[in-house]
Amino acid sequence: MKYLVVDDEPLAVLRLQKMLENQGINDILTANNGQKAVDIVKKYHPKIIFLDIEMPVMNGMQAAKEIKKVSPESKIIFCTAYDDYAIKAFDLSASDYLLKPVTNERLQQALDKVVDKKSSQTITFQHGLDLLTISINDVYCFTSEDKNTFMHCQYGEVIIDESLLTLEKRFANYLLRINRNALINISELCGIHRTTTANYAKLANTDYQPQISRRNIQTVKELLT
Repeated sequence: MKYLVVDDEPLAVLRLQKMLENQGINDILTANNGQKAVDIVKKYHPKIIFLDIEMPVMNGMQAAKEIKKVSPESKIIFCTAYDDYAIKAFDLSASDYLLKPVTNERLQQALDKVVDKKSSQTITFQHGLDLLTISINDVYCFTSEDKNTFMHCQYGEVIIDESLLTLEKRFANYLLRINRNALINISELCGIHRTTTANYAKLANTDYQPQISRRNIQTVKELLT
């Protein structure tokens, strides 16, 4: 799911980008005026757009009107230092209206309004010629190797685009990091396989057993008690 941040102030763009990245959101496009925003929307159709109002070339209000014509499914969240545009913004079917400086709490409230909770708990991936979606509840674990991220699930071991760090933030309530290169689904954990040299996580629906680091072994033990 793509996001678009539109603001003519570079620092404002960077700040909002960082806040979104801290939420596990990384597919972020940017523009510094309304016309560029409209051009990007025509090409990429981002799902959620954070739109400043006072900008050169084309202001946010004009841009919102054009965006609704070319991508009516996009959700617009105005993000501005001025509160006197709020009524006009909601007349344009804005999903929310944020006043700068935006707080993390207020940003989360806005995202909760526009992000489909069901879709936010799924992962879309390529499997052969098919594009599939799977619930996080049906994933056994994630591993990384040679800059690739692998998802272990009923379809086997498949490569996905998201990094372990992004997955860890996005599914913080579902996943546990057990070593530098592995995240397990907490609901899959059913035991620990011990050898003379290492400990491995036993997962309910797969024979694959990722290694548990010494640093994380105590946390895993606590989950099993």
